[in-house]
Amino acid sequence: MTVLIQRTTDEVGDAVPVRVDRHTLYKRRWRAIANDGTELAVDLESPVGDGAYLYSAKAERAFQVSQNKERVLVIPLPERPEMAAKIGWYLGNQHLPVEVRDTEILLEPVKTLAKSLDRIGIPYLYREEVFKCKMHSHQH
Repeated sequence: MTVLIQRTTDEVGDAVPVRVDRHTLYKRRWRAIANDGTELAVDLESPVGDGAYLYSAKAERAFQVSQNKERVLVIPLPERPEMAAKIGWYLGNQHLPVEVRDTEILLEPVKTLAKSLDRIGIPYLYREEVFKCKMHSHQH
């Protein structure tokens, strides 16, 4: 087993990318295969996020976590305050994982979401993105 510890960027040289999905990053313990074929068994004190550096004393090298892109539903933020309030009210009642950016909101594209947005008149589109939503307690 390759034991990894988290490091800051100034403590690592050339890091080997290791691609994982967002759900894996919610966990402290996970397995992955780095881009160079190294099999990793990760056991950390706390979960890490996209871009984190991990170091293996056994392998004497660093690995950089790279979160996979996934299909997301994107709602552009409106200029009209009443529409922004409507979106906030609707999403708050759905209890969905969201990522709020400067000009848009990203959501996991659950089955009924698009139909509901169509029904209440909230425009949206789909894109492939790295989705950095906050973890909910029921997703451990």
